[in-house]
Order: sequence, then structure tokens, then C-alpha cells
Amino acid sequence: MDRKKEIRAKILKMRQALPKEEVREKSLRIIRRIEETETFKNADNLLAYIDFRGEVATGTLIEKAWELGKKVYVPRVAGKEMEFYRIHSFEDLEKGAYGILEPKKECPVYEAGEGQTTLAILPGSVFDEKKNRVGYGGGFYDRYFEKRKDICRIAAAYEMQIVEEIETEEFDLPADYVTTEERFW
Repeated sequence: MDRKKEIRAKILKMRQALPKEEVREKSLRIIRRIEETETFKNADNLLAYIDFRGEVATGTLIEKAWELGKKVYVPRVAGKEMEFYRIHSFEDLEKGAYGILEPKKECPVYEAGEGQTTLAILPGSVFDEKKNRVGYGGGFYDRYFEKRKDICRIAAAYEMQIVEEIETEEFDLPADYVTTEERFW
């Protein structure tokens, strides 16, 4: 697994070096790809991360979801666990774990409604052609979605974060789809 850590560190360094304008432009292309999917169009709920340190920016996707009347939930970390909480605006966020914006404590926790469909957007450091994902080492997303495999998961990444193949462990959950500024699979 040392190789996995090496690849993660290399890709994260490259991602953090991306100029802000390039992050903005590529993020918009990636978000447009997600918005064009039937999965996004038909979802009642969106579980999205709040971007941090050069991740694909999710703000426009969150705004589009609100515009379409979708319920939007973002993660908050407590110890080793992560839960998603509903936000109605970006005013519902405050600095939380690791300096990342998180929902305020009074925000309601995500619960799947009867007959509702949910789409989750996954962050990560490295992805491969088989839709495997390497996160940041905490296992928060793997643990959360292990119990919720019925939720469709789209990983949002820059093309430079894609490798041919990455090592995985039994608890690593692949995405259902991966999208970059160049492709969707």
C-alpha cells in the first residue's frame, strides 16, 4: 500500500498546483457533464462535498440542485464517522474538521425518503479506469457508502487524477461512474 500513498501524494501535489482559473474552467466542464446525466436530472436528493484544496468545485452543482428543487446534503465529520446534513444555502456552513466547510449542527441529517432517489458526488485523490477511488486516507466515504450501496455515486475528478490501475483493499468502494473534464464512464 506504500505505492498507493506515493500515487496519492504525487497526484494531490499536482492538483494543488493547478491555477485557480484552470480549476474553475475544468470544474465547470465536469459539473456540466454531471448535470446532463439522467441520474442527476431524476435525483430528489444530492449528497455533495464542499470543495477544498483544489478539488473539483461543486458550488455550481449545488446551486443548480437548489434551483431544480432538489434537497442538498453535505458532509460533516465527527471523530471517525461522517454524516450528510441538509443545507438550504451556503449560509448553513461553518468551518469544521480539517478546516473544511461543514453544515452547522442544527441542520437535519440525511434520511432517504420513501421512493426518493439520491445521487452522491464523490471527491478523491486518485481514480482508475475501473472506477476505483483513493480518498485521503480516512475511509469516511467508504464507511458511509458501505451501508448505502443503493445510492448512485459519481466521482468528480480532473483527467490528471486518473491512472490506469490503482491498488485497492477490500473496504475500498468503487464509484458507479467517474467524470472528468474530458469524459464520463
